[in-house]
Amino acid sequence: MTARLVPARPMRRPAEFTRTIASVSGATPIVADMQSFVGRNDNWRVPTVEAGDLFVKRLRGDRAHVEARMRRMLAFQQVIAGHRADELRTVPFRGSDLEHGLLVFDYVPESRTGADLLASGELDTERAYRIGRILGEIHRLPRPAADLPEGVEGRKATAFYALSPEDYANCSGGEVEAWAMLQHDKVLVEALNRLHRTSAEAPATAVHGDIRLDQFLFAGDDLYVVDWEEFRYSDPARDVGSFAGEFVHHAVVRMFAELDVDPGLAPGAAHEAIVAAGDQQLANVREHIRRFWCGYREVAEIDDGLAVRATGYIGWHFFDRLLAGAVHGGRLSAVERGTAGIGRNALIQPERFAATIGLGED
Repeated sequence: MTARLVPARPMRRPAEFTRTIASVSGATPIVADMQSFVGRNDNWRVPTVEAGDLFVKRLRGDRAHVEARMRRMLAFQQVIAGHRADELRTVPFRGSDLEHGLLVFDYVPESRTGADLLASGELDTERAYRIGRILGEIHRLPRPAADLPEGVEGRKATAFYALSPEDYANCSGGEVEAWAMLQHDKVLVEALNRLHRTSAEAPATAVHGDIRLDQFLFAGDDLYVVDWEEFRYSDPARDVGSFAGEFVHHAVVRMFAELDVDPGLAPGAAHEAIVAAGDQQLANVREHIRRFWCGYREVAEIDDGLAVRATGYIGWHFFDRLLAGAVHGGRLSAVERGTAGIGRNALIQPERFAATIGLGED
């Protein structure tokens, strides 16, 4: 649903694919005009004769993983269908096909993601405030009637201790470096274990489970939340930290990109210059996080430790981004290692940084 469209990628058994879309949506696809989206899954814009443009997603992964994600998505659709939403908006859902891992929605034309707006400097503080209220509403959704599947987290939970021979063989050089760095950092691993323990003991709510700025779709005055395949009942701090982490990570990456430290400076002076640059970039996004947090607190029920746990998840967000990027690299760059160090600080001492980041009481 973004502008990153390319000619439709080749598909196996295209006739079967289009028949399935027609069966799910009740509309006939115009195959010649289909276009693909760049993304983690297989995504298409599919013009149809009867219903206009549709957005079709085919989930990637092994069958058990695809089925679990689809069950989560369908559980969310059942919840939202029976719930009166004040500000939460989702793209109309047309239907699904489990055999082919397909999800079909209406297509939202001329839309932009929150990530696009942040990159261009157009994601203002009032949009952040609005997202905070919407996330608060998500966290007040009722528990799904059906039990949600477990075990969709992937290999990350156990990979902090060891990679299986199969995982190791499939790793890029950058991933091997990243996992080695994480596994040898006992303080970091203990901080992650502590975060998981406190999260498990925290009051659970409905959560999106995969909050990123890409999941917020702006179309004129409309704002939609998309991609509900990780919907679950869990610690709301995870969503809050993921959203705030997008802004903090953006600030840190910009800091390293624009950093110009005189190589002749003494180590202490160079460190001070780096800290000053980081403070400036954080100041550029702190008001966005603060306004988001204000909007969220107006709607959601806040437990005492949520801000601190969310700050821990901000730290984890840095490592999540590190591992995602390492898939495509032979080595970790100095910038990647530097951003990981900042994430480490947030994970190890979240109570120290919560207010600094913008998750304070004011």
